[in-house]
Amino acid sequence: MSNQTPLTQIHTENGAKMVPFSGYKMPIWYSSIQQEHLAVRKKAGIFDVSHMGLLILSGEGVDNWFQTLSCNSVTTARKGKMVYSMMLNNEGGILDDIMFGCADENITLIVNASNKAKILDWMSQTQPAGIKIDDLNATHGLIAIQGPEAAVKLTEILNKDFTEFSRFSIQHDAINGHNVTIMRTGYTGEDGFEIMAPASAIQEIWNLCVENGIEPCGLGARDTLRIEAGLPLYGQDLSESITPLMTRYQWVLKWDKDFAGKAALESQKESNEWTTVGIEMLDRVIPRTGYQVEEGGEVTSGTMSPLLEKPIAMARVKTTCSEPGTKLLIDVRGKKHEAVVVDLPFI
Repeated sequence: MSNQTPLTQIHTENGAKMVPFSGYKMPIWYSSIQQEHLAVRKKAGIFDVSHMGLLILSGEGVDNWFQTLSCNSVTTARKGKMVYSMMLNNEGGILDDIMFGCADENITLIVNASNKAKILDWMSQTQPAGIKIDDLNATHGLIAIQGPEAAVKLTEILNKDFTEFSRFSIQHDAINGHNVTIMRTGYTGEDGFEIMAPASAIQEIWNLCVENGIEPCGLGARDTLRIEAGLPLYGQDLSESITPLMTRYQWVLKWDKDFAGKAALESQKESNEWTTVGIEMLDRVIPRTGYQVEEGGEVTSGTMSPLLEKPIAMARVKTTCSEPGTKLLIDVRGKKHEAVVVDLPFI
C-alpha cells in the first residue's frame, strides 16, 4: 500500500492522474504535462513535493558532524541560506543530492524520497550521542510554488510580502496563524518558493493557491521543467557509480572541508574522463534515459521540450566530446541519430 501525503485526498478528489512514486501515491498530472509546464514557465504552478524526505538535525556539535557528511559548506547555510550539496560514499560516489539550510540553531535537510532510508542509515553510522534526527514526513507536508509570477501571486493570496525573501533563503514564519518554513529555491529553472508546514496548514495553503489561479501541477511537468533547466534527477543523472567529478556540479566540492569520499575524489581528479553535457537532437526523435552515445557514454535524461518544441537531453560523455558544437551519434532503438552538444541550461 502506498504512503499518502497530506494532499493525496485533495489530488484524487480534483481529478489528478495518480501513480506510485517512491512509495507514495503522487499526481503525475492534473490537466496535461504540456499545459502545466507552460503555466510554470509563463505564470505560476504549484507542486506537492511532500514525498521528499523532510528531516531536522539538532544538538550540540551538529554543524561539525554534518560537515563530515556534506561535501558543500555548512558555514554557508548558517547565513540563513539553502545550500545544494551531495552526500558521498567513501569511494566518492553520490549517495544523494540534497538541500539543507539553517533557519534557527537546527539544520533543515531535504533528501530524495527514494534515498531517505539509505541516508538515514548512512547518517546513523556516525551519529554522535546528543545529535537528534527528527523525521517530519508523518506530520508535515512540502509544497513548491514556481514561476515568474510566484512571488506576486503568493503575496496577494497569503497576505505576506514574498518579494522580500532573498534567493536561496530559508526562514521560519507564520501564514494565516500557521507556523511554516519558507525557502526561496526551486527545481524548475524559475523563481519560486517551497513552504513546509504541518499537514492541515499545507492543505489550507494549497487550496488557497489553487482557488486563486495558481495551476496545480504533477510530477510529469516537474520532470520536463527540470530537464529544460539542466537539473539532475537521482537514479538517472546521479547515482552511487557517479562522482561529482563526472557532473556539472564540481563546485559543490569544498576541498578545504573534510567529508566522506574526499580522499577518493582527490585521487581521481587527474584521471576522470567523464562529464555531463546538454544535447539537442537534429531530428525529432526523443533521446531517452539509457540510450547509448556511439562516441562513449549514454543519455541520462531526455524529453521533448514543451517550451523549445524540440528533443533535448542530458548525457554523460567523454570529456573529449564535451565542447559545445560537438556532433554525437545517439542510438535510438537500433538506429543512429545525430545530436549536437549545447550549453546547459537549455533555457
